[in-house]
Amino acid sequence: MLEFLEDIGALIFGDKRMDALKHFAGLKGFQFRRKIKVKALPLEVQRMDFYDQKKSKSVKGYIFKKDVKLNSFNQIFDYYKTNDFGNKGTTIFIYDCEGLALPTFVIKPKGGFSKIGSIFSSGEWSHISAEFDKAFVVESNDMNYMRMAITIQFAEVMLRLKNFSLEGHGTYLVIY
Repeated sequence: MLEFLEDIGALIFGDKRMDALKHFAGLKGFQFRRKIKVKALPLEVQRMDFYDQKKSKSVKGYIFKKDVKLNSFNQIFDYYKTNDFGNKGTTIFIYDCEGLALPTFVIKPKGGFSKIGSIFSSGEWSHISAEFDKAFVVESNDMNYMRMAITIQFAEVMLRLKNFSLEGHGTYLVIY
């Protein structure tokens, strides 16, 4: 019922976010859908950290395109989940590329307590970048792969994206 009321409100008063996404889609050659069903997302994506199995969720402002040169299917959308304080939204970028063979991993910003703990000790990534080590948590089912993949250059890129998380699984690379 809430989504229905939101849809009516958007039709009457407009929706600047949807207008911006539609404009971006047109400029960059993406297709645009105002919303899609959450269950339309691939099962591998539904198993990722950002996807909360227990909460009510919706996908709005879904844009997508096939990149022939990279042989990838690229998707961008706003993902909303309901928590105790209302709707919380996040923009999700999904790259589905057959050329990828990623282990399951997540690289996410450290929370407050983790940051405090890293002040007093060095972690696994400090030899690559002390800043990266203090800023991010790396979890994976294949830490040997991650030790080879996380280079100084990779750490520098992630530090520029300090508030973003990166997840991988098979052919999927997700940034949010």
